[in-house]
Amino acid sequence: MFSSEWFLEQARLGNMYHACTTNAVTLSTLSATCTGLVLSNPWGSRKKLVIAQARFAPSTAPAGAAVVGLAISPAVSETAVTHTAAAVIHNAICTGSNVDTGLGKADSSATLPAAPVWLRPISSVVAASSISPGMYVDETNGAIILPPGTNLSLSYLTTAAVGVGSMTWVEIDET
Repeated sequence: MFSSEWFLEQARLGNMYHACTTNAVTLSTLSATCTGLVLSNPWGSRKKLVIAQARFAPSTAPAGAAVVGLAISPAVSETAVTHTAAAVIHNAICTGSNVDTGLGKADSSATLPAAPVWLRPISSVVAASSISPGMYVDETNGAIILPPGTNLSLSYLTTAAVGVGSMTWVEIDET
């Protein structure tokens, strides 16, 4: 895994990016028709996306038990993601929205080449009456790396989750 010093240096170099949904979205379950937040690394980008962090802030209590987690493409694919609703990408050197967005693509709605598979859970709630929704955070610190032709999405299991999602990543050269 990468150190916080490495991530800070990458941010200073302009290699770190952030994407966030612009409003509350309903996450999809494991489906090629993906809603919520999906980060994709286009085939041929010649970059690896080193995931620093994924977050989800529920904006409404779920109707029942709900799990929010990360889902990943089942295989590398040369087929492009169809970008339906692009999310705004910011470089860590904050010069404005969609300025120096890098090669990674972020969407609040997209059609993926294949249905994703579960990678790991981030958080869960048992029932609507038992929660005060807080921030769900997965500090991946580089434990997830997307090569070209792959994607990572926020997804739910059991009961739909509604909220704001974000991802932070660093783009490094493929070696």
